[in-house]
Amino acid sequence: MREIDALLDTQPELAREMIEYDHRNRQAHKELQLYNDHKTFLYKHPIVSHRKAYEEQFAELYELKRANPNTFINEITNVTQNIRRIQSNLNKQKYKSTEEKQSWEQNLSRAEIRKKILEEVINK
Repeated sequence: MREIDALLDTQPELAREMIEYDHRNRQAHKELQLYNDHKTFLYKHPIVSHRKAYEEQFAELYELKRANPNTFINEITNVTQNIRRIQSNLNKQKYKSTEEKQSWEQNLSRAEIRKKILEEVINK
């Protein structure tokens, strides 16, 4: 234990990382405890909340494919064009601040996830 304390004193970023992991573990425990008790989730832990968003998008796109195939194809085109546009803006460094760059990177990751979901819907 003394070795851990000495290590944390010399490297404070490890202490922050340990706190973040502890927080995530507590969230996971709360999620699982609620699920065991009531068969529902809190949707606070990142894994559970991402999974819920994924399932909602999948259901939405599957219904769109079934009900309106033309709009579904337009959605595929829009997502592909958005990915290309965002990547181009990031590569050409058209952002004005680091916050704007982070926002574009988040939008890019969301668009790439949506594209993967679209591919799964197409294959289903």
